[in-house]
Formats: sequence, C-alpha cells, structure tokens
Amino acid sequence: MAGSERTLKRPFNAYHRDRAMPVDPELQETGWGMPCGEYLRRFWQPVALSEDLGDRPLALRILGDDLVVFRDGSGRPAVLEKHCCHRGTSLEFGKIEEQGIRCCYHGWLFAPDGAILETPGEPPGSRVRDKVFQGAYPAHEFAGIVFAYMGPPEEKPAFPDYDLWARRAVADFQPYKIHNPCNWLQVRENEMDPVHITFLHTRHSGVQFTPCYGAVPTIEWQETPVGMMYVSVRRWGDFLYLRSNDMILPNIARVAGIEDAEGETEFDRRSGATNWVVPIDDANCWTIGWDEVDRHIPEEGRDGYLDRMARRGANMLNPNSAGQTAEPTYEMRQAAPGDWDAWTSQGPVTSHSREHLGLTDRGVTMYRRLVRDGVRAVAAGQVPKGLQAEAPPEPLRTFANNTVKRVPPAPTEEDDRALRLEFGREITERIMRGEIRYTLHQAAE
Repeated sequence: MAGSERTLKRPFNAYHRDRAMPVDPELQETGWGMPCGEYLRRFWQPVALSEDLGDRPLALRILGDDLVVFRDGSGRPAVLEKHCCHRGTSLEFGKIEEQGIRCCYHGWLFAPDGAILETPGEPPGSRVRDKVFQGAYPAHEFAGIVFAYMGPPEEKPAFPDYDLWARRAVADFQPYKIHNPCNWLQVRENEMDPVHITFLHTRHSGVQFTPCYGAVPTIEWQETPVGMMYVSVRRWGDFLYLRSNDMILPNIARVAGIEDAEGETEFDRRSGATNWVVPIDDANCWTIGWDEVDRHIPEEGRDGYLDRMARRGANMLNPNSAGQTAEPTYEMRQAAPGDWDAWTSQGPVTSHSREHLGLTDRGVTMYRRLVRDGVRAVAAGQVPKGLQAEAPPEPLRTFANNTVKRVPPAPTEEDDRALRLEFGREITERIMRGEIRYTLHQAAE
C-alpha cells in the first residue's frame, strides 16, 4: 500500500503502518529440513519428564515430529514416530511390553530402536519384519528428564557434560516443564535481556524477586566457550551485586538464584535453574529443565540472601516461580505480568521487522547472531559451536553466578557507573580464568 511505513515517525499515524509481518526462517522455522530445525537436531533435546512415563505411551510433538515416548518393561526409554509403519495407527494406543511397544491395530511389536520384533498376524513365512523399521530416535534419561537426539544417526554427539551436573551431590534437581504458545526464540532470547528484570519483575509488577532488582544495572555481554553470558552489576547501598546468567548454545539457559544484595557472597551458584527451550512447532515450545534446591543452606562462610533467609527460618524463593506460567487469572496477570505474558503476547511468531532495538538489547542481538552462526555452520557441513561430538576429558565450565561485595559508592553517578563496570569485568575475568571457582563445600559431609 502506498504510504505504508515500518517505522512510524508522525503522531496518530497507525493507519500507515506496514502490515507485512515477515518471519525470519533462518531462526524461527524449526521443522525437519529447515535451517534452524536442522541445527537444533544436532544436539540432544529434552522431550519429556521421567515422571510422565507410566503404563501408557506419551504422545507429543517435538521439532514438528509427532512422537511417542515410553519406557519399556526392561526400563529403557524410547522415542518412536507416532504412526505405526504398518497402517499408520497411532502408537499412543499401543501396549508397552518388556521389549518395546505393541501396536493396538495388528499387534506389531517394536523395539526402542525401531526394529520389528513380532508381526503376529502375518503368516509364518512373512519377511516383512526384516525389511522395515519403525522410525525411532536415540533416547537418554538423565536426572528425571528424557532426552532425544533427532539428527542424523551417524552424527550423534556425546550427551553433554557440564560442570553443573556435579551440583547433584549437594542439591536436588527438580524437573519441570512449561508450555509456551509461541515461537521458541521469543522465550529463549529473554534470558539475555537482564534489563527486563528491573521493569517487568520489579517496577511494573511489584517486587516478584527482591527489591534490589529495581536498580537499573550496568551491563555487558561476553562470549564464552559454550555460548555467551551477561555481566550485570547493580548498586544497592554499600554493596555491588554482580549477576551473570549463561546461555549455552543452542538453547540452554543457566539462571543464577535469587539475591537481595545485602550480604557478601562470591561466585554463588546455589539454587539456580537450568532449562532448555525446545520447539514443539514454530508456534509452540516447551521449557524443560530443573530447579535446584540446595540441601546445605545456610553455608559457613557465606552471607548471601539464601543463608540469611535460612537462618531466619524462611523459605527461599524459587527462581522460576514468578511469572513463568499462565496459572494466575488473566486479570491478575494484567496487573502483575511476568515473563510468560511478555513473550507469548508478542504473538505466535513475532516479526523482527517491527522491532526497534536499543543499546540494552545487545544481548538479544548477540544471541541471535550466535544461533545464526550455528545454523549456517550446520548448513555448511561444519560442527557448530557448543556441540560435544565426543565426551570432553573434563566437564565444560559454565559461569552463571551471584557475587555481592561491599564496595562503597563513588562520589558521582558517572564515577559509580565506571566503578560498576570495572567491578563486573574484574570478577568475571577472574572467574573465567579459574581464579574464583565454586566448590561443593558440603559434598563430603
């Protein structure tokens, strides 16, 4: 239409808005054969919680594929295509047996790798079972979550090994999953946008975490060996509070726990959360991961929020409890919206062509660039960043943490901003070099 504008620059000009809403196929389309879908399929992806696998198969969709997930009678997790290769009946109505799953229609029995073990309705001389396989993907069960590798079988990587897994010695990993009716990228890129915590979670919606998050932070973003992280520093009285979250490529976030910035703690990785955002299709996704509940709080030598809360006998906040679901009523969420409302209200698949990004969105643009680099690496037959083709000699390090130190304010706001940047850079550099490390203090007790 003549006169349409992508960026409106005059008052009361909505009529001239360009209604075109193109999507970014390289980042937002995730089906089989699509560039981003092929990229995500090169990594192990969570598909279900272990607790969801009972006496009946679980039907679901992941990356546009219709699947059934089950645990056979011998305890093996399995991920098969939903429709039986015989006549197309859904295996969600099948019967789980010792060695696999039996289709309800004609009794064909399938092993977890897709092999046909029995075709009881066929005559004795039938060789159909030797010629056909049911579609299947490798499955792996870890810490209460079932994962699938949905890429080329000849390129199956090792299951990832991060230093985070060692925390199972001192913390309970509590699995969870949340449905989001929107594109996966809208959910995942939120994690590299720490400014929204100040406004969405504190100033607009009331204090969903603790009051210190109402302070606008100074922020930088850095690439890491496994992806990227943000370095966010807030001034809170006489304390400086560094919070960093990891983005582990392609779609894992490691979220630091909650702090109040009123007591000192260093490289504090307790009570965090780790989660994946996995496309169901282009307009729906799952958030699947763990909340960590530490078993040894308070901890000697620390004076963090967790320690002081525990010493007072109070419950610690769950980092995923505020605004992450649609559970409150619509009216309640209008009054105090959370992350779920922010990313789903962008629409099923938001159009980046209507965005107007600022300096505080650099983390979002960096993350999109890293994903795009990975997409293009796979398309070129290369190994994308973050993929562990083979098990590493030692777990890969991650860096999400809370650090609070008593550092009195500088004389002016400009000077204090420079002080915050210097503090964040120095602590982060020491962490990256390994000079500051998290130790499992209570593991030997």
